[in-house]
Amino acid sequence: MTSMLDSRRDQAATAASAAEQAQAGVTELDNRLETNARLKTQQAQALRNAEAEAVRLKRSLKAAAKEQQRLAEARKKAVAQAAKAQQKQKVAESKYDKALLADLLRREKERDRTAASTTEKPTSTRSRKPAAEAPDPATVTATRTAARRTAARAR
Repeated sequence: MTSMLDSRRDQAATAASAAEQAQAGVTELDNRLETNARLKTQQAQALRNAEAEAVRLKRSLKAAAKEQQRLAEARKKAVAQAAKAQQKQKVAESKYDKALLADLLRREKERDRTAASTTEKPTSTRSRKPAAEAPDPATVTATRTAARRTAARAR
C-alpha cells in the first residue's frame, strides 16, 4: 500500500504543481491584460490629444491665412495712400514753383521797368535815384534753381 500511497502522493504533488503553474500562467495573463488595458487607455488618450492638436493647428492656419489676407489688403491701401500723397506733394511743389516763378518774374519786370524808366529820363546827377539794389545771393540761387526746374519739367 505504500506504493499506492506514494503513487497517489506523487500524483497529488504533480497535480498541485501543475495547478500552481496553471495559476501562475493565469496570473501572468491577468498582469498582461492589465498592462494591455493601461497601454490601450494611454494610446487612446494620446490619439485624442493628437486629434485636438490637429484641430488647433488647423484653426491656427486658418487664422494666419485670414491675417495674411487682411495685411495684404492693408498694404495695398497703404501703397495707394502713399502714391496719392506723393502725387499731392508733386502738385503742391509744382504750384509752389509756379508761384515762386511768378513772384520772381514780377519783381524782375518791376526792376527792369524801373531801370528802363530811369535810363530814358535825362535827369541831373543830383536828382538821379540810386540804381536798384543787387539781389542777395540766396535770391539769385533760388531764381536759377527755379528756372532749371521749370525748364526740366517743360522738356
